[in-house]
Amino acid sequence: MNETMAQRVSAAIGRARSNSHLYGVKRAGIAEYVAEAFFDTCWFKARVENFSRVTLRNQIEYLLHRGETLHLHLPLFSRKPFCPLKNRGPFPDLAEIHSLARCAEAVQVINAISPTGCQLFILADGLKYNRACRTPSSIVATYQAGLRFWLEQLAVADIITIVDYENFVSNPETGGVGLSEREALYQTYLAAIVDRYDSHFDCDDPEQSLAIIGGIDDVGKQLSFTFRSIVTSTYYDELFALSTDRGFLKRHYSDDVQVLYMSYVSSLHRRLTNRSLRGHSLPVLGFFSAQNCSELFGIMRRAAWQAAARYVAISLADRELNVLRRVDANAIKLTVHGKKGEVQFLSATQRDASMTAQHCTGGLALSERAAKVTFQYRLEREAQQEFPVMIERLPDTAFHRERYGPLHKLQQAEQPICYVPDPKLVDDGRVHCILTRRG
Repeated sequence: MNETMAQRVSAAIGRARSNSHLYGVKRAGIAEYVAEAFFDTCWFKARVENFSRVTLRNQIEYLLHRGETLHLHLPLFSRKPFCPLKNRGPFPDLAEIHSLARCAEAVQVINAISPTGCQLFILADGLKYNRACRTPSSIVATYQAGLRFWLEQLAVADIITIVDYENFVSNPETGGVGLSEREALYQTYLAAIVDRYDSHFDCDDPEQSLAIIGGIDDVGKQLSFTFRSIVTSTYYDELFALSTDRGFLKRHYSDDVQVLYMSYVSSLHRRLTNRSLRGHSLPVLGFFSAQNCSELFGIMRRAAWQAAARYVAISLADRELNVLRRVDANAIKLTVHGKKGEVQFLSATQRDASMTAQHCTGGLALSERAAKVTFQYRLEREAQQEFPVMIERLPDTAFHRERYGPLHKLQQAEQPICYVPDPKLVDDGRVHCILTRRG
C-alpha cells in the first residue's frame, strides 16, 4: 500500500524527536526538532563537518525567535544538455518529476514541524551557466517552464517556488547584486584564468595538459575537474551545424550526430594525430575522414576548455560577491554536492544519490510489488535494452499545446518520458498500479 504524505511527515517528526538526544540536552526545544529533520537520511546526507547540528539549530532558533519563515535555497535544474549519452531531448522527464516530488516531501516535513513554516526556493541556474556551456537560452526557458508545470501538478506551490537564479540574485527589491558588478568581476576572473592557464591546455593531449594545470594551484584543480564534467554538457555549435536538416530533432539527435558525439567522448584520452586515431573506432560516415574527425574533435575540445574557464570564472565571481547571502542572509543553503556551510539534499533516490535529474533520463526498476524511479544515462539504459516510453501522439493544435504543455513538447521532440525494462508494463497499465515511492 502506498504510504501517504501525512504518514511520511508523521514518521519524520517522530524520527526528529527520537534523535533529539544527540544535542546533549535533556529536553529538546522545537528548534532541535526542526534541525533534526535536516539530518533525516531519507532526504538529506548532512555531514557535521559541513554543517553541524548545533550550528543549524542555532540558525533555526534565531529565525523562529524573530518569527521568520525558514527559507531554503537549492540551486538545481540547470537544463538537460544536448548529450546523446545522457538523454534524448532537452525537456524535463520522469527524473525531474521525481526530484520535484522529493523536494516537496522534504519541505512538507520541515513546514509541518516549524511553527513559522518553511519555503523552498529552487534556483534554476541554467541561464547562469549557459554563459559557460552556451546552451540556447530559449531551451533553458522552456525547461524551466516545464518544471513549473510539474510543480503545479504536484500542488505544492505554497511551499516551493521555482525561480531563475539570475533573476533571483539580481532583483534590486531584495538587495540583489547588480549585473554590472557581477559581470565586471566575472570578466576579471576570466581574463586572469586565460592569462595563467590557457597556454598550458593542449587540444592534442588534454589528459596530460589537464594534469599539468591541476598541479599549478587550487584554481587549476578546479579547472581540471570542471573540464571533465563539462565536456558532456557543452553545446557544440560546430557539431550540431553539420546537419543539413534544420529540424530540431535531426539537428541535435540524428544518427550521424550521435555517432560523432560518442566517438568524440570516447577519444578524449587519445592524441588527435591521425596516427593515434587509427586505433580508435572512428565513425564510418562516408563524408567524414580521420582528418575531418581530428579537426572537429580539436575544435570541440577547445570549446569544452573555454566553457570550463567561463564556468570557473562565474563560480569564483559569485562566491566572492556572496550573492545568495546578499539576497537573503538568513536562508539555509542546500546543495546536491556536499560543501562547507551547506546541507546536502538527495534529489535522487539513495540508489542513485550521485546522479541529478538534468544529467540523465528517468526510468523504472520493477519488482513484483512496486516500481522505483531510477536515474541513469540514456546510453546505459539502451545498453541494457530498456524501452523508451513515448507520449501518445496528438494533433499539433493550440488546445493540446496549452493543455499538455511539456508533455506535448516531449511528443513533438520524440523524447521519452522514461524508460522501462518491459514495454508490456505500459501496454497493460501495470505501471500505473504499482508505481509507488520506495526511498
